[in-house]
Amino acid sequence: MCTLTWLTSEQGFELCFNRDEARGRSRAIPPKIYQIAGTRVLMPIDPDGMGTWIAANEHGLLVCLLNDYQGQSSVVPKRSRGQLVKSVARARDLTQVGHIVSAHTMTDFSPFNLLVFRPASPIGTPPRCPAPKAWHWDGQTLKRIECVPPVVSSAVVPDDARRTRSALLASSLHASPSVHGLIQYHRSHEPVLGSLSVCMHRDDASTVSFTHIRVSSATTSMYYYDGAPCRVSRPLVTHLPLVTDNITPLKANTGSDTD
Repeated sequence: MCTLTWLTSEQGFELCFNRDEARGRSRAIPPKIYQIAGTRVLMPIDPDGMGTWIAANEHGLLVCLLNDYQGQSSVVPKRSRGQLVKSVARARDLTQVGHIVSAHTMTDFSPFNLLVFRPASPIGTPPRCPAPKAWHWDGQTLKRIECVPPVVSSAVVPDDARRTRSALLASSLHASPSVHGLIQYHRSHEPVLGSLSVCMHRDDASTVSFTHIRVSSATTSMYYYDGAPCRVSRPLVTHLPLVTDNITPLKANTGSDTD
């Protein structure tokens, strides 16, 4: 019950995430900067598991996790999947990410898809959209996977949700790929308000927040919409300075979320 997309713009690398949750889930703690093993990490917190579904760190890494509702755990999970995101978010680079993931006992967690991005662009060239390093844990086997946007999870009609949201993204960005178009996509109720729409509304669950992250040459900015994006127009904004000697510059950040 989540949707993840990304692209590059004139301002940098753009990532957008709709978090969908059951009606009884506690409201998340808005993003702030924490220290994890000496690394500054920007993230919201899920108070039910004290983990997170999305995080950005000072080394330019972005970490996202989507539940896999079709997976089957062989044992009762011991830990919140959000704790894995927090653990990975301390990494300095993608190599360390792989070591951290491999060190965990996967049977501690319910099934998931984990994606990690490290946006970068050579100096003097347009920003590029990096392929994420991604893993799928189905409750039995952990394997590396390839992902293209949108990445979708849904507890209800998952195949229909993926097809519908993929087609809508293609049509939304076909004429003019832009961060504005991406944000509008995440607010969309096409084809109708309900289980298939990106901004999802069901009797038992709904989209509870929208996070837009922009990584520029020196800063990661997190724009957090605390509520369904169809209803919340003004985000909470937090900026995290990057460790500049550890990244390859992107274009400058305009500081705007409206474009």
